[in-house]
Amino acid sequence: MAERKRPDRSPRTSDETEAFLAWLNGVPDPQERYRRATEELEMHQQAVEKLSSVRALAVTDAYQSGDSVRGLAERLGVSPSRVHQLIQEAKVQPAKEAGRKRRQSGRQKGNT
Repeated sequence: MAERKRPDRSPRTSDETEAFLAWLNGVPDPQERYRRATEELEMHQQAVEKLSSVRALAVTDAYQSGDSVRGLAERLGVSPSRVHQLIQEAKVQPAKEAGRKRRQSGRQKGNT
């Protein structure tokens, strides 16, 4: 039985996501299916982390420009406590990024 052709890029829309998942579920070799699913998860998790960072930094920039926590909360449709959380997230981003780079560097060294 021939393996289905893999889409040439990660899905961008919900229809593409459904098509990708259908293709992935049809990969006959469980280890290959696992490997490809893991690759996609890692890529999307990295994108989610980057988007979260951009969001937190945007709130922090607005706050540092003089917007009040309450005003930001109202405009963004979140609670003031969520605005505080996002500001705190932005403060720890440099440390998180440094730790991630150290872990990735360690993995690369271990693979050689």
